[in-house]
Amino acid sequence: MESVAQALVDAFVAAYRPYVEIHIESAGWPSVGESIGEGEEWLAGALSELLALPFALQRRSPLELFQEAMRFPTEALDRAGVAAVSRDEVAAVALPGDRFALAPASSQDLGEVAWRAHLQWGVAKAASVRPSAVLVSRNLIDRSRIEDAAVSAGYRIDVVAEVPVESRWAIGLVDLEHLGADAAIRELSGSAGRVIAFGPHVDDMAMARARSLGAHDALPRSRFFRDLGAWFPQLQ
Repeated sequence: MESVAQALVDAFVAAYRPYVEIHIESAGWPSVGESIGEGEEWLAGALSELLALPFALQRRSPLELFQEAMRFPTEALDRAGVAAVSRDEVAAVALPGDRFALAPASSQDLGEVAWRAHLQWGVAKAASVRPSAVLVSRNLIDRSRIEDAAVSAGYRIDVVAEVPVESRWAIGLVDLEHLGADAAIRELSGSAGRVIAFGPHVDDMAMARARSLGAHDALPRSRFFRDLGAWFPQLQ
């Protein structure tokens, strides 16, 4: 993974200067000078920071960062008094700051080496992606049963006592007997595709509260464990 990521950083940064210079020259605009070096430096740092993260935490794509790095020559052209170009409505909405239409639509626009490095990174990312789930519980017996069901269905599962900020899962499972259940449900309601809470069948108030906090399902333990595998559907 590290070699794939570094190859992508190197290829994108190497493609930056010639890509910008070709577009500036072909449009007949004045040189943007030091802005290219500033863009290269920013791009190298931003890409390195992004690609050092696990795939699941990479919220942006390398191409998005390359597109954002166009702000440096864009600002230089603004300072030089160059008039913005006319763009179609779709492009203007997608990239409102790209006033001179510098941002590449595809990594293929960056040359063969950059395109192949981007493609290799995409293959590595696709190979690493598995449906993910998180269980908030301290019950070791429950943990073992749920982990077995999740793994059998092809899921990667994290077991935590507290939901980490800035993490994402397809499924969030919360034991209502856990002291932090309410906070976990509240956090997972914004970071998991589906939140399922389970607890003692006599605690109707806890299940009603779970639903009010954002749980999609809140049910007695007996029902939850009756068909455990059903909570881990294959994702499309």
